[in-house]
Amino acid sequence: MNQKVSAGMADYIPAWAGGLPADAPPRPGTPEYDKFMQERERKRLMPAAERGDDAKPAATTQGAAH
Repeated sequence: MNQKVSAGMADYIPAWAGGLPADAPPRPGTPEYDKFMQERERKRLMPAAERGDDAKPAATTQGAAH
């Protein structure tokens, strides 16, 4: 019983208190997870130039080290 309760309650803990962040993927076994994985696979098969901003690596700037 505790295992089922703790798995469900973790979804309601805010991120600032150690819960899941807002951009966390859905849990496996849910309809949202299936849609998420289909969209992920669709984006994976697209050319990199067409994927959008989320596929670009973060730009790093290096300043002078004093």
